[in-house]
Amino acid sequence: MKFPIAAPSANISSRVSAVTSSDVKDDFGKKIKYILEGGRSSVGVESTIIDLRKKPKILRLGGLEVGTIQKILKKKISINTNPSKISAPGQLKIHYSPGIPIRLNVKKIKKDEAFLLIRKNKINKTNYYFLSKKGDLKEAAKNLYTILRKIKKDNYKSIAVDKIPNIGIGKTINDRLIRASKF
Repeated sequence: MKFPIAAPSANISSRVSAVTSSDVKDDFGKKIKYILEGGRSSVGVESTIIDLRKKPKILRLGGLEVGTIQKILKKKISINTNPSKISAPGQLKIHYSPGIPIRLNVKKIKKDEAFLLIRKNKINKTNYYFLSKKGDLKEAAKNLYTILRKIKKDNYKSIAVDKIPNIGIGKTINDRLIRASKF
């Protein structure tokens, strides 16, 4: 194929987004006939949505960081990801959920709970899941949905999440986890 294709994402609203064709197959099963194989998502999280109709504002945080957008536009840009009226995908209060409860900014986990950490540490327990080897936020964003799906498939009934730095794409990760935690 020698031309680009523009299409909506293949995910079920309110659920964890698909980042691979096998995720799409898991979510939809026989409801769809064809899946276009495009490889694993290189960013992991959805696109940033910007409203440019009047004063630029971000409607959904995504893979393109706010600082990069501001540098390109040469101006400060507001963020309105929780409007009173839904105007873009990803603004629902409950979204990106793996279907099990999520607790955020946790220091101590409960028994039989999966623990999601930003960076790999020396503790190697089966219930510990790491978003990144070295705490790299871009790597963490790329791995977020895959790991949430794995935790669910591993039959954990809840997820405790370590504090995620709220900088750069970490803001997007936190946005997704906050919405997912509204289970």
